[in-house]
Amino acid sequence: MDVDKDLFRPLQEPARTLYDAFQAEAEKRKGRSIEEWTRAEICAVHQAAERVFPAHGLQVPTVAQIESAQTYAMGSIDYGLTWVARVVNEAGRVRPGERGTREG
Repeated sequence: MDVDKDLFRPLQEPARTLYDAFQAEAEKRKGRSIEEWTRAEICAVHQAAERVFPAHGLQVPTVAQIESAQTYAMGSIDYGLTWVARVVNEAGRVRPGERGTREG
């Protein structure tokens, strides 16, 4: 997809990098089983988070947290945007040094 024409592409980082990683991997779906492309997309988003989250003061989510956000987004018309927004929002709720613990 042409990123200039993607209405759902986030304007701000780190969501934009995660979204772009998802979109790049989604282009490879043809010829893969749903299990293969789902796993590849989750891994691509996780790797993107590992690269950009520390620079934004965010705790890198686990693969399970990325997968949970992906499941949450299923069925949304803006699936990719909903997915990465959930990842970023959830990462903002984790206290540094307490991976997986959410603030009240």
